[in-house]
Amino acid sequence: MESLLDRRFRSSPFALALIPQNGFSLIAAIGILAVVTIGLSLITPAFIQIWKQRHQDQEDQQLQRMAKGILTYLERNKAFPPSLASLAPDYVPFPTAQLTTNARGFPRYYAVHPNMAGFNNSTGLTVGELVDTRFLLITNLTQAAAPIITTPAEFETWWTTDESLVPNLHIHRGNVGHVFYSLAITPEGNGASYFISTTPSTDSGGGLLPTHNAFHLMGTMVGFDEATTYAIPEVQFALTTNIDYWFTPTCAVGKQWNPLDPICKMVRDEFLAIAFNGNDGTQIWSNNWQETGESDGPTSGQFQVVADAQCAAGNCFQIGGGGSGPPSHVSREVNLSGATSATLTFSYRRGAGINGGSVQVSASSNGGTTWTILDTYNMNGTDVSQIQETFDLTPHIAANTQIQFKRFNNLQRLFYADNVQIAWN
Repeated sequence: MESLLDRRFRSSPFALALIPQNGFSLIAAIGILAVVTIGLSLITPAFIQIWKQRHQDQEDQQLQRMAKGILTYLERNKAFPPSLASLAPDYVPFPTAQLTTNARGFPRYYAVHPNMAGFNNSTGLTVGELVDTRFLLITNLTQAAAPIITTPAEFETWWTTDESLVPNLHIHRGNVGHVFYSLAITPEGNGASYFISTTPSTDSGGGLLPTHNAFHLMGTMVGFDEATTYAIPEVQFALTTNIDYWFTPTCAVGKQWNPLDPICKMVRDEFLAIAFNGNDGTQIWSNNWQETGESDGPTSGQFQVVADAQCAAGNCFQIGGGGSGPPSHVSREVNLSGATSATLTFSYRRGAGINGGSVQVSASSNGGTTWTILDTYNMNGTDVSQIQETFDLTPHIAANTQIQFKRFNNLQRLFYADNVQIAWN
């Protein structure tokens, strides 16, 4: 028979807790809690590892993004960025603090190969220097990497470091040699000028240009001027491939700068001998100098070949003297068949004497039947040295093109012409 004490115990909260509710016992609950606890102890390290790997991957991705920004900065500014901070915000859309510090608050380090410290795109790089167009991005997620890179050897040490052997170390290696192209400039005669990138131009001053062979960044502006002082280039382009350019003054004006090594055709008379038959070019004149109005040869009269200090050097053509008399001239012919452009060049100097008279330079495309005046020189002054002249003969291209020097109007002074040349392409 159940006692009063039994009834009270059975109805107490403690007893009720021991009685199964809806079939779920205390022992079962304890078992479930044990399983959950064991599961969490197994799963938590895996989650921590995944979390760590995510940070490692994010760091690699950010370094790659920064490396692309460095390349873009180099291409646009033709110089390596001075610091990581200089990339924000135009080249990498990160705040400055995010560029210089990783997600764990430790610094990122940027180093360009020490041999690039004095890089000047206008001067360019030699083949030996091109291998040093490299940079490093270094960081550690658990401490400051603190690299010391002041010498090429120290740079190479970090470049070859295996970061997988150092926990949390990240190194991005950037090689930008692929955005440099070679530019070679070779002079094949005196004269001309050129411009590369942003530095002052290189002018010949009438002498021989220095040769140039270096690597420059893609997109570098290059200009070539046929004048001895750079002003208005005949050729201008942005460097996008390896290329060689030659300056050949014997080619026709407008084609003296050429990306090929041209063999320009030309006839030339430097008056190396006292004669009317000088042939000092790559081609032969069709005839000798022909006098009209006199026929006394190269040693006398109003058209002579003389050795005089008024010449550019050695001998030259002397025209004039004699005062009054009918106009007279001297001419010479060349076959320009097949040419697309042609140029006449010579130098001249007016000597001392009595004012009066003129000298005229003309061209003919029909063997001398008709003439086109190129220039007229008034003989009322003197020149302190030889003056270079250039005329376009393209409108006068023919199988019997002629040039003419004509004296008239009571010429008193002497006119000295030298290095008469016709060049064509």
